[in-house]
Amino acid sequence: MKFFNMKNEIVRCKCVDMSVDGHGIARTGDLVVFVKGMIKEEEADVKIISEKKNYSYGIIHEMIKVSPYRRQSDCPIAYKCGGCDLRHIEYDYQLQLKKDILINTFKGYEVNDIIPCDDPYYYRNKVQIPVRDHKMGFYRKFSNDIVEFDDCLIESKDANMIITDLKEMMINQPYENKIRHVLIKKARGTGEIMLAFIVRDMNIDLSDLVDHLIKKYPDIRSVILNLNDKETNVILGSEEKLLYGEKYIIDIFDGIRVKLSLKSFYQVNYHQMMKLYAKIKELSGVKDTDEILDLYCGIGTISLYMSRFTKHVTGVEIVKDAIDNAKDNAEMNGIENADFVLADASKDMDEYLKGKDLVILDPPRKGISKELIQSLIDQNVPKIVYVSCNPATLARDLELLKEDYDISEIHPVDMFPYTVHTECVTSLKRKTK
Repeated sequence: MKFFNMKNEIVRCKCVDMSVDGHGIARTGDLVVFVKGMIKEEEADVKIISEKKNYSYGIIHEMIKVSPYRRQSDCPIAYKCGGCDLRHIEYDYQLQLKKDILINTFKGYEVNDIIPCDDPYYYRNKVQIPVRDHKMGFYRKFSNDIVEFDDCLIESKDANMIITDLKEMMINQPYENKIRHVLIKKARGTGEIMLAFIVRDMNIDLSDLVDHLIKKYPDIRSVILNLNDKETNVILGSEEKLLYGEKYIIDIFDGIRVKLSLKSFYQVNYHQMMKLYAKIKELSGVKDTDEILDLYCGIGTISLYMSRFTKHVTGVEIVKDAIDNAKDNAEMNGIENADFVLADASKDMDEYLKGKDLVILDPPRKGISKELIQSLIDQNVPKIVYVSCNPATLARDLELLKEDYDISEIHPVDMFPYTVHTECVTSLKRKTK
């Protein structure tokens, strides 16, 4: 059965699966339609809004059979914003749907139940808010339109209150068009807050606004002006000016103090981060005689955490500011069995891999390079723990390593409740030949 020129037609479909981006995969006959907001096992009359060669996109016109796991979204802008693709689904069922998607992604590997988030509300410790067209809010998915909000249910409550104040004080002011983004970080372990204004022009006076905010919110310990005058999608520029406090805030996790600068990478879900790190330790089987290499170490949080259980950890990172942060963090905690090296982990790592008992990988979304994979194999690394925020690239890399390594089950962690994203961790043990 073929379908042509069906745009604006209404067809009755049954949702048979969920896509990696949270759309329902609906079918009628041979027609496959991706439908935003539709849940597995639901039936609906769907309006076709665009057509591709082998599939179409549609929107729900009328529900026919409703899933028992559907709930009324508690966010009035979720459908417009696109940040929380799953707000219309009961939380426990979200975890099952995410697991089903991971099972399809990691064919041939066992996928454990997802480690849930105890409190899936207001969990994010970092928010970046664009300022555009006299509005502050999130970008609508796949557009530059601003969707304003009063109370984001996944950002910290402090960030929500500060943004509300900024909208009242900043919008329609003479300097508004110089501000591109507002960035807020909240250290959950200490309560300290960083506020940054990303601007097109450093010739801007925000003194009255800053004075008001630091008086109203005493937990604000750092206010930074960051210059980004390039028309790109990159948010932060290279030039900074400190307006108040220090150029960093302090957080504490599991007894470890860390400095968080403006460009520091830090897991956005504090409590799930500690579950993730505990799982890394468990899977590593670490011994107090081990030499560990932590690749893509960032500001050194995993290295410092693991240093308490082993002989020595070496962290490798390509970003100089992150390495400087990591060294400061080790010194601040009196940790002497961890050091940090400025190097590109995507290149030949033979020099650093020699003699290591365990390698921890926590790469960006693009995964690891073939060159690094070859180094891991050539240096006969006995054990690897691989942490990934992108299941697709993790699955790809495991396929390239499975000839030389036995791969354990996949352990997902729900770092990003109500979104389609999942963090995964697995361990690999060198095969004996």
